[in-house]
Amino acid sequence: MERANVVARYVTQAALAASTAVATVISFSAPASATAVGYGKVGSFCFDVKGLQLCAPGATIGHVIKGRGRTITREEASVQDILGGDTGGGKWCNWHIDWRYSDADGKTYLIRPGAMHHSCTFMTAVGRVDDSRRTLKHYGKACADFFASGEKRGTQCHNIVE
Repeated sequence: MERANVVARYVTQAALAASTAVATVISFSAPASATAVGYGKVGSFCFDVKGLQLCAPGATIGHVIKGRGRTITREEASVQDILGGDTGGGKWCNWHIDWRYSDADGKTYLIRPGAMHHSCTFMTAVGRVDDSRRTLKHYGKACADFFASGEKRGTQCHNIVE
């Protein structure tokens, strides 16, 4: 009886070792993919406290990139209130979100403009989603720039490195 337990234990250990080896090979042979998420400030409101001016963001711009290396498979950005109320965080008129790409020296080589929204948005979501697959010309930065009423209101960037 004890011999059967020893054999069963060795078979189980061998199966576990083999499955671990297969999983290791699979995980190393699959190309690496990445997702980056970041937030930047959009606008601000300032107030005076005992002669010291303090400013806080009025909203944030969230920017998500999915892909691998210089290839982007999904990019999205949204402007949200700082309280988590799932609103745009303000009244935004004539707004758009552009994708901007810069090389490692900081020189912009491509801007993919977003659609212009020729109305005012208040208390609703403000955002852009792009599922088009593209390969960047250079390593460097990928940024989301938010514009409203003809002014850049916020930016959030990710470093795209080798």
